[in-house]
Amino acid sequence: MTAGEQGVVKVTRVFDFPRESVFRMWTDTKKLAEWWGPEGCVNVRSEVDPRPGGKMRVDQRSPKGDISSFNATFEKVIPLELLVYRSASPGTTDEYGGFSPWESLHTVTFEELGPGKTRVTVVTKVIAGLPEERETIVSAYREGWGQSLDKLQRALR
Repeated sequence: MTAGEQGVVKVTRVFDFPRESVFRMWTDTKKLAEWWGPEGCVNVRSEVDPRPGGKMRVDQRSPKGDISSFNATFEKVIPLELLVYRSASPGTTDEYGGFSPWESLHTVTFEELGPGKTRVTVVTKVIAGLPEERETIVSAYREGWGQSLDKLQRALR
């Protein structure tokens, strides 16, 4: 896990599973619900439409019982190789409409390393947000991606 460039989190993980299986965990609604999100959260709603312009939504219940939503729009999809999507926090709307405290661009690559072995690299870049909150957002992504990929490993088994 690295955070070299300011506002960027990069996480790489190798899975002992075929690329097709790993990719499907990200692009199938039922599979995504099995692992998405940090430890302790339960996905109560999961939708994914993996095509340019398609949406992803995951509603999670925290251990405290709070519900939060992750919403994203796919910008680029290359089956078995690449997912690029943009997400924004729900935020609040001001009189000009559309204010969101942060927005991020996520690039996920799936690299076949040999039979039954896949490297997944997730690069998340915070592209909009209040400068004073940026490090908090990056820290949350760093922790969240680590936990999510741990859950993905368990779900693949």
